[in-house]
Formats: sequence, C-alpha cells, structure tokens
Amino acid sequence: MSVETAISQLRTAEHSWQSALKQHRLAPPDAGYSRRLRDLANACEQQQIAFQYAAKAGVGWDPFPPTESRKPPPELRPESGRRGDPQLWQRFDGSVEDLAKALEAISLAAIALLSAVCIRHRRRVFAPFSAGMAGCGGAGGGGRLRAF
Repeated sequence: MSVETAISQLRTAEHSWQSALKQHRLAPPDAGYSRRLRDLANACEQQQIAFQYAAKAGVGWDPFPPTESRKPPPELRPESGRRGDPQLWQRFDGSVEDLAKALEAISLAAIALLSAVCIRHRRRVFAPFSAGMAGCGGAGGGGRLRAF
C-alpha cells in the first residue's frame, strides 16, 4: 500500500462524488432519477473503498470544519416529497448525519466504516428505483489529506 496510491484513489473518488451530487442538484423533476441514484451509490462506494485504503496506508486526514450545511441534494431531502419507504429514508438520513460528523473527525477508518453503513442504507432506499438497471455499484469534498 502506498500513500500516493491512496491519495490518488481519494481524489478520483471525490471527483466521482462531486459529479454525482451535481447531477442531483441540477436535476429536473424525475428525469434520470434512477440513473442519478445509481451514480450516487457508486460514487459513495468508490469513496468508501478509497477511505478504507487510505486508512490502511497511513494517510492522515485534516477534518472538515463543523457545519450544518452538509446535507444531501434537494431531491434527496425529507422536505422534497421523496418516494419510497419512510423508515428506509429515515435510516438513510441518520447515516448521512453520522457520516457528516465523521468527516469532522480525524479517523479515515471511521469515515470508511460509516460510509459503508451509508451505502447499505442508500442501496435499500434506492433499490425500487433501480430495478432492472444493470450495474448498481456509494462524504463530500472539503477535508484535506496528509501523508505521514
């Protein structure tokens, strides 16, 4: 495991994550909803793998500053009238909050673990929308990486 590879993976994962979030932010109602959900789940999974690798490689993490603004895109927030099982969405919301808090701490291993929980809830919430779609593959930018 190398720090350089870990940092490269994290940067690639961050780019995928930001692209997936941008799709949701700029989305017209319902157009491509299933694809956006799949892309967001895939991006989160890519980040989880990159955080896990970085933790094992000994990469340091300068945490995000505390904020209340780390929310999902508008079409994924409770007030948007989200479709689907309300209990699954509630678990999703909780996992997003937990992950946002982890990003304010220094442990990449904790971020990777909470990312995995978030992925699991995202897949459960999004499964009805992605039925029939091939390849459903799962923290947002701001923190900085440090090599030790």
